[in-house]
Amino acid sequence: MKNNKREYCVGVKIINCFYVEAENRDEAEQIVREYDPYETLDDCDFNIAYADPTNGEIAWKIKADEVN
Repeated sequence: MKNNKREYCVGVKIINCFYVEAENRDEAEQIVREYDPYETLDDCDFNIAYADPTNGEIAWKIKADEVN
């Protein structure tokens, strides 16, 4: 029996917002950074952004010749 499975790179978009009391923006960001993963994902909006076949390539890796 032939395996017809392919490898896919699946990108997800997770959106959430938090209302925190802080003295400034940096402190507000730090408060949220210190939340545990379950707090940050609680009641989030989770969407699949794409599911592209990899064709054996690493999709996010930039090759040196693509930068120049």
